[in-house]
Amino acid sequence: MTAYDAQTALNAIHHRQEQTLDAYVRHAHSRPYLIISALGLFAVCSSFDLPSPWKAAAILAGNALTLGGPLVHQRRAPVRRKIVGSEALFYAAIGVLLIALFWTVAIAAYFLGLPARHTLAAAVTALTAMVASYALRPVVGTIIRRNGHA
Repeated sequence: MTAYDAQTALNAIHHRQEQTLDAYVRHAHSRPYLIISALGLFAVCSSFDLPSPWKAAAILAGNALTLGGPLVHQRRAPVRRKIVGSEALFYAAIGVLLIALFWTVAIAAYFLGLPARHTLAAAVTALTAMVASYALRPVVGTIIRRNGHA
């Protein structure tokens, strides 16, 4: 094996790894996954405005969408990998920011005297989560590539 053959094989390996990482990011940010997650987030957050029997049903349906949807989605993924620490920290930070946004909008709606303040806050949070997912896709791709795990 010559040095050229070794370098060509190494380049092919790197190319396949990039294809794998691209497929992972593309699948993780696919539209059905985002819509199911946003609907689940909306159902759980807006359930605060519902009366007692409907509140429990909305929480159960929202949690089923929010937790069950991504599990089914990840089982169908063409590429599977473990989430590393920096990626998990990034997702946790985004989750905390979305919770803070929800409560900020709910409190602002309360002081403005708006009806169904939690439903309004849930809609704003779900839409922000979808927009942030599209906007932060390159950042997630960079984090995944920096870790170099496929």
